[in-house]
Amino acid sequence: MEQVLTAQPLDWIHGLCDQFTEITGWPLHFTPAKPGERKSLEAELCQNAKYCWYESIEDGKRTLGYLYLTLPYETANDHMFVTAIKLAELVGGLISKIETMGSSLELKNREVTTLMDVGLSVTRQEGLQDALQKLLEAALQLTGFRAAGFFLLNSESNQLSLRVQYCLHTFEIPFHRRKLKESPPDLEAFAHDALIVNRHENPELAKWLPGGCLTGVCVSVQSETGPFGTLWAFDRRARHLNERDVHILKSIGAQVSTILERAVLLKESQNQLRLKKELKVISESFPVELAQERDWDREFQAAVQSISHHEVGGDLCEFIPLSPHVTCFALGDASGDSIPAAVVMASVRGALRTLTEGPIEQARDTQHVISRINTALYHTSLPHQFMSMLYGVIDTRARTFTYTNAGHPAPFWVHKGKITTLTSHGMLLGVTESNDYDYSVIPICKNDIIVGFSDGISEAMSSERKMFRSDGIMKVLENHIEDTADEVMRGIWSKLQQHLEGGNDGDDRTLMVVKFAPNPE
Repeated sequence: MEQVLTAQPLDWIHGLCDQFTEITGWPLHFTPAKPGERKSLEAELCQNAKYCWYESIEDGKRTLGYLYLTLPYETANDHMFVTAIKLAELVGGLISKIETMGSSLELKNREVTTLMDVGLSVTRQEGLQDALQKLLEAALQLTGFRAAGFFLLNSESNQLSLRVQYCLHTFEIPFHRRKLKESPPDLEAFAHDALIVNRHENPELAKWLPGGCLTGVCVSVQSETGPFGTLWAFDRRARHLNERDVHILKSIGAQVSTILERAVLLKESQNQLRLKKELKVISESFPVELAQERDWDREFQAAVQSISHHEVGGDLCEFIPLSPHVTCFALGDASGDSIPAAVVMASVRGALRTLTEGPIEQARDTQHVISRINTALYHTSLPHQFMSMLYGVIDTRARTFTYTNAGHPAPFWVHKGKITTLTSHGMLLGVTESNDYDYSVIPICKNDIIVGFSDGISEAMSSERKMFRSDGIMKVLENHIEDTADEVMRGIWSKLQQHLEGGNDGDDRTLMVVKFAPNPE
């Protein structure tokens, strides 16, 4: 299928498809769709037998293109047909979610920029109520009306409430609390910006005018983000309004909208400050923990470096002592980033702590722990939320390392000077309710090293659009085999920072190094 170029920066989707293809062996492709081409593209994907599966990618407003699977290059991968489709559906849903959020954020940024420019031209008042009072007073002075009021719309209940009035008491204005759907003049104003009500010419609407008033004008107050309410002006005379009067009232309505938007932005800014402080507190409750009790006979070194792209992230790395000679650790990476990823990570962390506080035999059973965490995450997370995880148990007396890898990047093992990649054992956590996970047991000798990492390390992108990959870790590791765990970790991290200089730094990153040698005094 011929590629169709659009103005959308969708190159990252092609990169994701390449990674999917490399991991599963099933070719995943993405074709952008220009306006007017959707039907022809969908028809081709539906009718051509070479396409096994397809799904549209949306950004909340339009179709950006189509994700589709073709037959694998090798028939040995045919048995993964169902799994490949499920994973492709998951990937497609995540891509659409990301693009929708990006589109929404871009629109919001444009709106905020425009509102800030408008806000600079509005005279500052000490309070919102005073500012609205001044605007109503100005409306009467410029148009000659005798009274005015502003009704604020509650978007949740669709009810209008009189919030500010000028030259009239609240009880003098009829229906000062009314349902929008039950108020034809307000609905008409929202539909056509303004409505003129004359008691004699529109007797069916006369009940919305205060007693003794013959003329009223209802003007909508709204912005690009939605309606705020309606502005009413009343007069005891039977007036025939000209375009100038209506235009002035619309201008006043626009200024009311600007003031309200600024008040909303101020509140949002305060909420963002509060949220930032709360996120800092949350981030401090998720430290990278190492078992460092000096009186434990622990014949290995451990070094960890972990950073989050946002205030909180989804990477997990914890060491938990089970007995004087047995320590378990977990290295994981939750889907997404920031708060959603942190929520998934916190759920897994809680399950991990609960399972490792039980009988030591269960905590040592890596299959059991991973399976229980998978089931717990499946029942407590959303369908698009999942996590990769490596769970291992170090026994320094038996000189063994037992582990189960659930979809996490395969760690390296340095054994007697030779570097190998450890085995993976199953699907990501939380994808399905039950999975059959395997485990591996390897012997550990003095000076053996295990290096684990999240995909934020291996997929770190340079300014030249090249990933660090696991090869980058291995090259550094080859030159640090005789070093301590901390020296190995700092060597890899330093090389990673050089690779990233001027490149993309948009992911959580965790690097863990374990060396089976006594801790230096």
